[in-house]
Amino acid sequence: MHKRILLITTSVFLLLVGIITVTQGFDLVLPGLFDTDEEDFPIGFEFNIYQIKPAQWFRSNSGGMALEEVQSRYAALRNEYALVIDYAYYDELPEQVSQYYNEDFYPEIRILYKDGEQIRTQYILRDENETTRLNSVFKEPDSGFIELFDENNKLLNEFTFFGSGDKNKIDYFYNENLLINTTFYTNRDNTEEYRRLYTDFYRYNRSLSLRYIERIFFTDMQLPQEEPVRLSFPRRAAEAINDDSFINERINLYPEYFGDVLVFFDSRIIYETDERGRILSQTLYDEENEILWVIQNIWHNDRIVSTAKTEGDLVLLTEYSYDSEGDRILERNFRNGVLERVVYTDGIIDTEEIYMNDILVLRTVWENNRKISETRINN
Repeated sequence: MHKRILLITTSVFLLLVGIITVTQGFDLVLPGLFDTDEEDFPIGFEFNIYQIKPAQWFRSNSGGMALEEVQSRYAALRNEYALVIDYAYYDELPEQVSQYYNEDFYPEIRILYKDGEQIRTQYILRDENETTRLNSVFKEPDSGFIELFDENNKLLNEFTFFGSGDKNKIDYFYNENLLINTTFYTNRDNTEEYRRLYTDFYRYNRSLSLRYIERIFFTDMQLPQEEPVRLSFPRRAAEAINDDSFINERINLYPEYFGDVLVFFDSRIIYETDERGRILSQTLYDEENEILWVIQNIWHNDRIVSTAKTEGDLVLLTEYSYDSEGDRILERNFRNGVLERVVYTDGIIDTEEIYMNDILVLRTVWENNRKISETRINN
């Protein structure tokens, strides 16, 4: 009699599970009912009938936002962008992510599709308080980033991985809840050894507003434009999912007109900011604390309208103009007050004019950074 009741109960339970599986598209394996190896379950999974959640499908956008939940995978994939949120299984976690897992974390995987094709994968590890302890996004197996947080949601470390095998790391240090310095490391040899490049020290006034940033360099180096330059407080995952800044936020501090910007061993740069965090000046000091050069910015709202570099008797000035949408449409370059170059921008077309002694001598037209014409002006 008891066996018959148990058999009926088990059958009804399995029927309900089957209905959930079919309608929600969720492959569920319950421990104790089948001969299943432990590694087949999501990492950190503990069986609780009230915690069983099917994969959730959403209509999404290019940023991977869950805009509207839909009832099935097929309905979601009919949209241009679709997002699925599910448990992550052990063999789905990249090696870069799995090394940070511990038994107190619950993994989540979010996959973004465009026109039915997977274009981005996000892995999240949360602790028992639902605090995010790891956030990572990958477009390719070896290209993406990882952010590590403490139990108070403060960003501690950030790793960036490139398809070439190169890696960058940033460590964040706090005094209670106040960020006091960040150290930037790089790895160009595809090994476990990171090389320390510089440390940024954050200085505050009495109201705890950021006053300036001091950058200390540890090796002879050049500051190429492709290197990430962090001059703000740690960004959050919501900002990182923007396609335009997927791998790194890049801040071009120096116009090309200024040429190469070199720093040397024991150099340091002081960044002065206003109350809105906008950089007003950058001053480079040598090992004897002598000023090598100063770059000063003038802002209008959130746009730099002019920036000047003073190095000894040489003053290089760049002025910018913008349209009503905030896009740059004009750039002027001066050397010691004499106009040398003007660039007009109209969509993907740049028209560059070169001047000598205030006289136009050369006009070049570029399309998508490709030269399409060059005209010498006879005066």
